[in-house]
Amino acid sequence: MSSDISGFPEFLPQEQIAFNKILNKIQLQFEMFGFIPMDTPAVERLSTLLAKGNDNEIYGIYRVGDENGQKNLGLRFDLTVPFARYVVSKSGQLIFPHRRYQISPVWRGERPQSGRYRQFYQCDIDIIGNGELALAHDAEIVYLIAKTLKSIGVPDFVTQINNRKILCGFLKNIISEKIVPEVVRIIDKSEKISPNEFTGSLETIGMSAEGIGALLDFMGNGEKYSDPSDTIPWLRSIANNEEFSLGVSELNEIIQLLKSWGLEDKFIKISVKLARGLNYYTGTVFETTVNEMEDLGSIAGGGRYDNLTSILSSNKKFPGVGASIGVSRLVPKLFEKGLLSCDKATPAELLVTVQNREFLSSYLKIADDFRNIGVKTEVYLQDKSLGNQMAYANRRGFSYALIANDEELRDGIVILRNLWTKKQITVNINHITKDIWGAFSES
Repeated sequence: MSSDISGFPEFLPQEQIAFNKILNKIQLQFEMFGFIPMDTPAVERLSTLLAKGNDNEIYGIYRVGDENGQKNLGLRFDLTVPFARYVVSKSGQLIFPHRRYQISPVWRGERPQSGRYRQFYQCDIDIIGNGELALAHDAEIVYLIAKTLKSIGVPDFVTQINNRKILCGFLKNIISEKIVPEVVRIIDKSEKISPNEFTGSLETIGMSAEGIGALLDFMGNGEKYSDPSDTIPWLRSIANNEEFSLGVSELNEIIQLLKSWGLEDKFIKISVKLARGLNYYTGTVFETTVNEMEDLGSIAGGGRYDNLTSILSSNKKFPGVGASIGVSRLVPKLFEKGLLSCDKATPAELLVTVQNREFLSSYLKIADDFRNIGVKTEVYLQDKSLGNQMAYANRRGFSYALIANDEELRDGIVILRNLWTKKQITVNINHITKDIWGAFSES
């Protein structure tokens, strides 16, 4: 999926078809749960994009001015901040809880590397309330992500789940509250840096050796108690403030709801050190990885945010929970592992071959008859031999071909051939129906 510009990928036709099928399956799962499609502009005001306080990833747009001629616009780097702006500006016209999904490209000005691009697709879902939002929605989002990953053939994945109240509550007992956000950001990077770099970063921001030791013990014990049936009792036994206890209670409720939905234990693991670096998360947080694909990193993640719209100076409270699937990172790995086939260079199922161009209008009419019953159909319009046309059909990955010479057309019949099994049938062109096509294509 390489292109001439580093970090801006492009697919070959057969890869794009497979990629689009994945997007369609994801969209189907989102809509099965009642999520509403939406889109936001690719361009946002820099003041909106900078609401999270980091301009490192933003691409500025210098040839597009706003209504005052000011060139203060940039490409969106995620779908969450534009969604927050959308909710604030249109809250009076939305029905809450508002359930939305968006599948769109985003752009980030970072160094391209394996699995990381400067242009990529995100598949986002969010549920947002007006003033309140039931905790059960957190479990619904986690379950939907798992169900969606199963539907697109992702093997042997596991979702690590935590609650920010647990981590923040624990930290507030051992360090000053003002450095808690910075410590959380360092914890979020702990798997990507060495142990010495981790402790060194904590020392740099003023954390004591005693505090670092307590944190390391907490994180280490969390690894021992990763099974939910063990983790919750352990966390209850060490709960030492109200925030921590509330986080444990919320986490337990999420786990019980996931079990009631039938999500198998193998897909869920509690990780007390899971932080997710974005500071707008306030409760449930989760990330999904694929076993034996450690180099891929997380393929999905999200969490609860009770005050996201406050970054846009909204006086109203719109609590929400959301998640994103990193499909641009995931699909190439599925290709590489042979878990996603890309053997079709066309979305069409049927190729109508043309043996006698004097009868072209008949071939075109027959093709439309098949399209009218829902069969994706292409007509071969180049003046080539039947052998060349069949070779084209095989190279493009067509499943079926329609063959008819002038004599057969005069008799009102055509031949349908399955290019995989070589089975063929003769069909009356006046009786092209869904039943006939279904019986043929399924045989």
